[in-house]
Amino acid sequence: MAPTDFNPDFTVDDILMPLAIAVIIDHKIRDVEQAVFIELANGLLDLFGKDELEHAEITAWFNDNKSALEDQLWDKGGNTLVLKALARFREQKHCEAIYDALVTISVADNEYVPEESRLIKSAASLYGFQRPPIKITRN
Repeated sequence: MAPTDFNPDFTVDDILMPLAIAVIIDHKIRDVEQAVFIELANGLLDLFGKDELEHAEITAWFNDNKSALEDQLWDKGGNTLVLKALARFREQKHCEAIYDALVTISVADNEYVPEESRLIKSAASLYGFQRPPIKITRN
């Protein structure tokens, strides 16, 4: 089976984990990032063939997993956590969707944070993007 044909059964945890990492990686959980997380979560759940969740269910998932993610992220295994969360996705459309969500969350607060930038660069590298798939156009 070629890597582009790899299509495991993704869990809700698989799908939401990278997004949650993007929200907490800068050590600040901002309302705008959480709102974007919730908005993007359902779009990704749909893309991966999962039922949409109520906003309260997504918020509960985030709150239930936040402390464990923070503990793992700030521990020696933080890089492994990020790698596992990102490497789960191999199909181009999945990688692009996750990458786009990470970028969207990271810029939602209009603040540059080196940790977020490193997360985005790591995802781009892991997914084989030679440069971020962002197009700027002039009007």
